[in-house]
Amino acid sequence: MLLFLARLTLASACCLAGSAAWAQSKPHTQASSTHPATAPPVQEQDQATGSLSAALGYGNNSAFFGRTQATTYPYFTQELTYTSPYGVWGSVYNYDLLNTNSHFDETDFSVGYDRDLTTKVDLSLGYSHFLFAANSPLVKSAVNNSLDAALGYDWGYVYTRLNGSYLFGPNDHDTFLVLDNSRAFDLDGVFTAKDYIAITPKLSLTAGTQAFSSTSAEQQILRGNKKPKTKTGTAATTTDASRFTLLSYGLRLPVAYTLGKVSAEVAYRYLQPVNVLPEDDSAGRSYFTATLTVTL
Repeated sequence: MLLFLARLTLASACCLAGSAAWAQSKPHTQASSTHPATAPPVQEQDQATGSLSAALGYGNNSAFFGRTQATTYPYFTQELTYTSPYGVWGSVYNYDLLNTNSHFDETDFSVGYDRDLTTKVDLSLGYSHFLFAANSPLVKSAVNNSLDAALGYDWGYVYTRLNGSYLFGPNDHDTFLVLDNSRAFDLDGVFTAKDYIAITPKLSLTAGTQAFSSTSAEQQILRGNKKPKTKTGTAATTTDASRFTLLSYGLRLPVAYTLGKVSAEVAYRYLQPVNVLPEDDSAGRSYFTATLTVTL
């Protein structure tokens, strides 16, 4: 697996490399392992007080570590994030699924720490706790907690980030590695002297275990959100779910416009799951998101 990850890093780096007068390798911001990417920060945080940002978003469907539910659930999101001058941050993130009766289908509380170790290397640490509405149809509702760590390296022509996550809940636990390779292209002074457009294509590879997927399938059947499939044997399913393997690969293409304290982003993402469990409904899909972020 490590050899495969190394080869993917080289291959995707070659795909993203190229000369451009307005290109840079490291994007303005990176998505965490458990949350979709939001629009980039609109200005540097105050050295004395830090920064507070609020974001509103829309998505046509969600995925979680390469797995998703068969039914499409478009959603609105609301996010509030405070980042201290020392790199410590905290956020509250709410999902409101449009085709359910609840307005709080998922609420995430997260804390973390980001630091640039050198001019080329950065480190991120985080913990998230997830709360879900009763009878939630989301695959993610099978777990409640996530420990995350990421190490990023700026090669100069591409930015590589390796994310490690440990998910745990009342019944299951899983481990993941997510390898991202991205390149940011910034175009300054589009309409005014103070605005810019950022385009940050990113190739991602996700590997890990998938006990959460197996547990989610069982939960959704009991909740009436999913019809059972023909069983292929409990022992085989358990073995597959606990095996560390490639789970998905995908491409994300966000375009963000920033002016002063406001940033708006639209993004397209294609995700292709692999090594799907027999009871899992995940398949290759396209995802669209839009986010508006304001620094208060």
